[in-house]
Amino acid sequence: MRILTCYFFLLTLWLIGAGPARAQSCLAANPPACTFELIDDNGLSVNALCVGKRVKFQPCANRNPDIYRNIIRYGVLPGVGSTFINSTPLACTPDRIYPAYYTPTLADVGMVTVSELANDNGSKYYIRTFRVYDTTPPPFTIAPCPTGSALVTVTDTKFDSYQVQAGSGPSQAISRNQPTVLVVPAGAATITVTGRYAIPEACEGTNNQALRAAAAPVTPGFSSLTLAGPLPGGAATLAVSQLPADYQYTLQIADGTAPGGFRDVMPVAPGSSSISLPAPAAGCYRVSRIDLCGTSPAASPLICTLSLSGTSARNRNQLLLADAGAGNTYSITRNGQALNVFSVIPGGFEDADVQCGSTYTYVVTARQPGGGAAVSNQVSIATVSALPPQQPKLVASFNLRNVVELTPLLVPTALPAGSSLRYFRTVGTTTTDFGTASTLRAPRDSADLAVLRAAPPCYTVRLLDVCGNASPLSAPACPSLLTAAAGTVGIATELTWTPFSGPDPNQQAIYLLQFLNADGTVRSVQPVSGNTYTDLAPPTDQTISYRLQISGAGLPAGTFSYSNLASVARTPALTIPTAFTPNGDGLNDVLEVKGSFLGNYTFVVVDRSGQEVFRGTKRSDTWDGRIAGRAPVPGSYVWRFQQASDNGQPYVRSGAVTILR
Repeated sequence: MRILTCYFFLLTLWLIGAGPARAQSCLAANPPACTFELIDDNGLSVNALCVGKRVKFQPCANRNPDIYRNIIRYGVLPGVGSTFINSTPLACTPDRIYPAYYTPTLADVGMVTVSELANDNGSKYYIRTFRVYDTTPPPFTIAPCPTGSALVTVTDTKFDSYQVQAGSGPSQAISRNQPTVLVVPAGAATITVTGRYAIPEACEGTNNQALRAAAAPVTPGFSSLTLAGPLPGGAATLAVSQLPADYQYTLQIADGTAPGGFRDVMPVAPGSSSISLPAPAAGCYRVSRIDLCGTSPAASPLICTLSLSGTSARNRNQLLLADAGAGNTYSITRNGQALNVFSVIPGGFEDADVQCGSTYTYVVTARQPGGGAAVSNQVSIATVSALPPQQPKLVASFNLRNVVELTPLLVPTALPAGSSLRYFRTVGTTTTDFGTASTLRAPRDSADLAVLRAAPPCYTVRLLDVCGNASPLSAPACPSLLTAAAGTVGIATELTWTPFSGPDPNQQAIYLLQFLNADGTVRSVQPVSGNTYTDLAPPTDQTISYRLQISGAGLPAGTFSYSNLASVARTPALTIPTAFTPNGDGLNDVLEVKGSFLGNYTFVVVDRSGQEVFRGTKRSDTWDGRIAGRAPVPGSYVWRFQQASDNGQPYVRSGAVTILR
């Protein structure tokens, strides 16, 4: 009845505008020292609440809790001093009937107000304030180490203190955000971190994580340090390897003033394959390794910077090194190709095999004592000099059309860019300009062979480089001029020639006489010497040509000079019998063409009526007297022979032949 009276009274106050403030009259005045308490599942009174831990509300012992069953109610609201009266004026009654239980959730973390409404000897309304503590598992990180330990870092921010334990090993305190090395007992597979609050109540959170094995330690790999430009200022790229996770890597430079003799330059991420340094200092670098627990140190071999500069003078390029290391072996590339011949000079190297006006790009590699390589920056050097270029060589030779061709021989073989070749022609004591060429294409002397024989020429060439320097003239190149004449005895051919002069006039020329068929193919050869040779038995079936193939005299191996072609104009000699007897007795059975210097001819036989009965074009063509397969008919026949002679005039003969029985 008293409860109904209180409810009616509160409703009346709200309806007439008394508002929430007046509802405070439900709060009991002069509450006892202990109004109600919160009891955990262990039967202990608590003054703080933990997320997930149930508590029971009950009046204090001095109020005899047993008499309040079913006449007492409890409620919980967030905040400090929050009550069911001032938050919900019409709900003067909390929502839980005694005995009441409450399990805090994450949504309740912070301050909460617990209200009690008891209807003993009149309605009494009491409130108490409690803090709800978060007990979610504290987050942390594990970095395994290869030495039976692990680096644990607690990243949680809510608990007041923490304990860490590896497997079933001993527990030890750990501070938040302070990486701590934890000894890991053999066989331990997990690490546990427990967070606690600095309150009497056991509000704590526990987190377990699996412990994995650390990657096996390996010595960091450091294979090359390549400069993009000279130091100071040039960037560098370092090729590295063997940087597994679970370790810390640092690029260091040797520094005698630093602890341990090395100064840290920058951290290196695990798994990296290259490191870029925008402006490295000259010096010797290494990649150091240590595990995350501060043990298992190791370092790569040293690689020291190699900076390159260059200059040119007197047709020589000098490569100047700024090598921060010592005990290195060096190799050089020029224009991307290995340079195998160079000279050592103070502070670097010298390349003498260069041409004035040409630009060469160099890179020097220093193989380090530890096995890595320092690769210098590229340097491009434009060769300059007042020295004359190397003396060229010249070869004069006839082609098969009896035209002189001039072939220059240079070292190196290519004509340097911007250079030119100036040729000269000398007859007797008179030298004339024979033209200038900017390529190695062979110039030709178009003078008639008769003119050349009458006044044998020699040729020279001079190389003019892009710097305006002129080489010495080459040695005179004089082609051999060959002449053939009919001998005084029989059909012999007398050959004479002028001496050949090659790139080295101090070396003897070697002559090989070639006998050529009409199509230019070589029929046979004969070594000769001096300047004459007699061919006592030239072939009579055709006219052949002669040519000298010349080697020695300073000509490179496999290079030859050739004389002009020479031959003797031969007049065909024809013999045709006046009769033959095709009777099968083996004597004069066929009509055949005989003679010397015969070939490519036409031999025709006609009968008395003018009908062609036989035609032959070569010596093997013979007539047995048959006409269209019929037996020979005795009688007289007319023949005609025609062939072009060596002088270009036709050689024509005709006559009669008789077939006898």
